[in-house]
Amino acid sequence: MEIAIDDLRQRLENAGISTTDWGKGTAKTLLHLVKEMEDGETFLEKSADGQLLRYVVVAAADIYYDAPSGERYRLKEDRQVFKDGRERKRNLGRAVSEKIKLAEIPAEAMIRGIREELGIAGAINWVEEGATEETVDSPSYPGLTSRYVSHKFRVQLNDEQFKPEGYMESQANMTTYFLWEKL
Repeated sequence: MEIAIDDLRQRLENAGISTTDWGKGTAKTLLHLVKEMEDGETFLEKSADGQLLRYVVVAAADIYYDAPSGERYRLKEDRQVFKDGRERKRNLGRAVSEKIKLAEIPAEAMIRGIREELGIAGAINWVEEGATEETVDSPSYPGLTSRYVSHKFRVQLNDEQFKPEGYMESQANMTTYFLWEKL
């Protein structure tokens, strides 16, 4: 589905949402939102009171590694660096958080996210821990309220999947860095 950026900008402005600060500081651009919508990762809807909401369903994974020495590690997202040099730190509560695409089940999205973001191959040992829902002001798109449904997972990596230096995901518009913290 192709979305015209000018039409989306007009829809947001008609709802009282300004995009003038998007793409500044830690905010994403209007083009980022267009891509999320075209990829089926998010959509806009009207709430019962008529407010325009960004609706996102995610699969979020806590990722652990238990070393043979008995030490336990938890992976965390350290930072994102945009191609224009801007940097942002997020505290998502989970190491990997992947938007679920239309017709995709949460476990598939979680595994896809781990493979894409961390480059991990092989079987992924996981347990689903339930789901939560929250509505918050979007840090990525200032002024646009977002409703998040988060499916939570616990993942245990094996020795072959563990990289002590961490992981890096390079995308066209940014690079995300993941590091281990010792528990």
